Amino acid sequence: MAVENSNLKSIKDYPEISFMKNYTMEQLADDMIAWFKEKYKEITGEDIVLGKADDRRIILLTGAYFIYQGYMYLDDAGKMGLLKYSRGKYLENLGALKHIHRKPAAGSTTTIKFSMTTPRISATGIPKGTRVTAGDNIYFATDKYSEIPAGKTSIDIHATCTTVGQATNNYDVGDINTIVDIIAFIDEVKNITKPEGGADIESDDSLRQRIYIAPAAYSSAGSADSYEYFVRQFYSDVSSVRISSPSPRVVRVRYLLENGVIPESESINRLKEYLSSPSIRPLTDSIEVLAPVKKTYAINITYYVNSSDQSRAESIQLKVLSAINDYINWQKSEIGRDINPDVLRQKILNAGAKRVDITSPVFTIVDEDSVASLEAQSVTYGGLEND
Repeated sequence: MAVENSNLKSIKDYPEISFMKNYTMEQLADDMIAWFKEKYKEITGEDIVLGKADDRRIILLTGAYFIYQGYMYLDDAGKMGLLKYSRGKYLENLGALKHIHRKPAAGSTTTIKFSMTTPRISATGIPKGTRVTAGDNIYFATDKYSEIPAGKTSIDIHATCTTVGQATNNYDVGDINTIVDIIAFIDEVKNITKPEGGADIESDDSLRQRIYIAPAAYSSAGSADSYEYFVRQFYSDVSSVRISSPSPRVVRVRYLLENGVIPESESINRLKEYLSSPSIRPLTDSIEVLAPVKKTYAINITYYVNSSDQSRAESIQLKVLSAINDYINWQKSEIGRDINPDVLRQKILNAGAKRVDITSPVFTIVDEDSVASLEAQSVTYGGLEND
C-alpha cells in the first residue's frame, strides 16, 4: 500500500506577489507627465502641452526610467524574503531559519576491487587514500585502510573521487583500472560499480525544495514527507522521490536522479545506509531502497508542415526535434508519470508543425514504482501540406 504524502501545496502553486502591484514604467511615465502638468497649472494658472520633443518631457521620461529601476529593486528585495522567489545567498539565509545549508559540490563514489594473483600467508594492507584512475588525471581515493586477509586474493573498498562535480559520474564498470599509488603484490584494480553521487554545488531549486519540506524532518513517525526530506538531504541532485509501504512496517524508497537518471547500486547502497541511521529510521521500520522499474515505450511519428510555412520549414523541423527531446526528458523525470502522447502532440504542434500522426506511444498508465523509459525512436518529416 502507498504511504500518503502530506497535502503540502507545491511552491509554484502559491499566489504570485508584486510589491509594486504590477505598476509598469509606462504608467509611471504617464503619471509623472500628468503630475508635472497639474503642478504647472497650479503654479502658473495655465495649461501646458508637452510635445514628444519637448526637453521637459524628455527629462521626465529619463527620470521615470531611473525611478522605475528603483521600484524594481524594491520589488526584488521584497521577493527575496519569500521562498517562491528567493535565490542565491538570500535563499541560503531563508534556509538558515530551518538550519538548512546549501550542499557543496561532491565527488562520486565507487567500489574498487584490489586483486593479486597469488594468495599470501600474511595480510596485504591497502592504505587509506590509495588512488586509482581511468587514465584521465581524475583520481579516486580509498576511504579507509583495508586489508586483503591472508589466504585471500582480493578485497572490495569504497573510494571517493578527489575531483567534485557531476562529471565524475561519467564512468562505466571497469573503466577505473590503473593504480596510481603502487602497492606491493597488488596486480589488478578495477571499479566494480558505476560511480554515482557526484554533484555540482546545489542549485537554488533543490535548496528551495529542501527548505520547503524541512518541517517533515521533525516527525518521529517515519512519514512519507520525512523520508523524502532525508533523501533530498543526502542527494542534492534528486529529481523525483516515491515512498510506499508494500507491507506493514516496511518502507520502500524509490528515486530518480537529475535529468531522469536511474540510480544504480553504488547510489542505492549509500542511501540505504544513510536512511537506516537510528537518528532517521523509526525503530520499527524496515527500509528498502530501490531504483524505479523501467516502463519502456517507443516514439514512432510522422509530422507535417503547412505550405504557407515553407520558408520556415527547416527551422520548424529543428524545433520539432527539440520539442521531442523536451517530451522525452519530461516523461522520464518523474516516477509514476503516465506515458501521454497528447503531451507529445502538443509540444510538436507548438513547435510549428501543422499536424502529427502518432503511431506510438499510446496512453499508458505508469504505476508509482515505475518510470517511463524510451526504448526506440522513429521520427519522420512527412513534408509540406496545404493549410
